[in-house]
Amino acid sequence: MVSKKALRTGPKGLAPEEIVAAAVQLREAVGEAGFSVRKLATRMGCDPMAVLYHFQSKAGLERAMADTLNGLLQPVDGGAHWRERLRDLAHQYRNLALQYPHTFPLLLHFWVTGPADYRQAEAIYQALSDAGLDDRQVVDMCFGWYASLLGMAAAEIGGLLQPAPAAFLREVAELPPEQFPVTTRLQPVFARQQPGRVYTLMVETLLDGIQRALPD
Repeated sequence: MVSKKALRTGPKGLAPEEIVAAAVQLREAVGEAGFSVRKLATRMGCDPMAVLYHFQSKAGLERAMADTLNGLLQPVDGGAHWRERLRDLAHQYRNLALQYPHTFPLLLHFWVTGPADYRQAEAIYQALSDAGLDDRQVVDMCFGWYASLLGMAAAEIGGLLQPAPAAFLREVAELPPEQFPVTTRLQPVFARQQPGRVYTLMVETLLDGIQRALPD
């Protein structure tokens, strides 16, 4: 059931969900540098204060935008093995980053983005608890899991986990092999890197690390 507060409209009859949807759309169109509350207000045909009526500040709006993205993640199967649940969520986060490359980095700016984020965290807490970790381990592993996944997904959309650009490959080719024997040897591998390969590899590496932390 939707609360009356959630349905409440602000000046110009603007509902918070309408504002957040327009904000995400604008940010994806113009990028982080081009995004502003003023531009959003212009697009929506209202005063900037009408945009901030529900959110108090730009940071409040961005938090709501991040939580909207979290809300797009599908619930995992609670009956599946804990590894499968975590793996499922991990790849959903990558897909979310690829779909919303300019808005996704906001997920790294907030300790919790809101109700949707709490639901995702609860699923992770439950999976880690079902694996057999104690409460201290559950908290530590969950935060490490989030930081690793969000950071890797952000790195991929930023270009770091993509095949090396031609300019970088030329730089590597010009390095003196006697000083950088391994780097120069790896040049062909840099060029053949496949999108998603590193992310998948590191997800499995993290899962193996959690597995090793389980009690005997």
